[in-house]
Amino acid sequence: MNFKELLRDKVSQEEFAKIRKSFEIIGDVVIIEIPDEIYHIKDEIVRAILTKHKRVKTILRKVKEVSGEFRVAKYEIIYGKETETIAKEHGCKFKVDPTKVYFTVKLSGERERIARMVKKDERVLVMFAGVGPYAIVIAKLAKPKEVIGVELNPIAVRYFRENVRLNRVEDVVEVIEGDVREIVPKLNGKFDRILMPAPYMAENFVGILKEKVKIGTWIHFYTFAGEEENLQDRIVRKFEEIGVKVNVKRIKECGSFAPRVNRYVADLVVDGVK
Repeated sequence: MNFKELLRDKVSQEEFAKIRKSFEIIGDVVIIEIPDEIYHIKDEIVRAILTKHKRVKTILRKVKEVSGEFRVAKYEIIYGKETETIAKEHGCKFKVDPTKVYFTVKLSGERERIARMVKKDERVLVMFAGVGPYAIVIAKLAKPKEVIGVELNPIAVRYFRENVRLNRVEDVVEVIEGDVREIVPKLNGKFDRILMPAPYMAENFVGILKEKVKIGTWIHFYTFAGEEENLQDRIVRKFEEIGVKVNVKRIKECGSFAPRVNRYVADLVVDGVK
């Protein structure tokens, strides 16, 4: 029985219909959406969650979607008080505060998928690196030569550096604080693999990649698109604009955003640079 079923006999049918079926658990913090119309039954919802998940210490209600240059959603605490937690995945630990930085366990499988693609001694760049989940999972599950993570949010950078130490990958992962527009052009050499895991804005940063790719470089490009959109053509044209020819190896849906709009990742290989 899921937590929602525990509420069936405690609320009206109309209220029951508006309760979300699922929520996200990050460490021992729960994130749930509760529509305004049923906010008055939040205490019942809290009790149902705690019945199913006894180790939860804090429950956050999402009140605003991810926004701003630091890509952070807004929440209110409806149970508990401590919002910092430690999430675990693929043998890694991530200290994180979801009220201050962007982090989702929903991309755990995607992070593992990318890490399994990384070959020995690759040089990897992770743009918009956050608290380090992609960079650290790659460092732990693969054998890259170097992973550079660039992040603008100073709080995320602090967690990223702490997570690098927590997972003992200091010899592989380099953390750089700053705007990718300023940092990436100054990085030495070219990369074997580049990740752009910021679907809200990755498209705006394609232009800085030209000097950092070579024939054979993999690019993992995340974006939002409507279900009817020809996403492959859009991506190919975007890279052609900067003189980079890419071969789209795969486009994979990795989450929803809005009705008929999903999050996608495109696995690209550079075929030529003009």
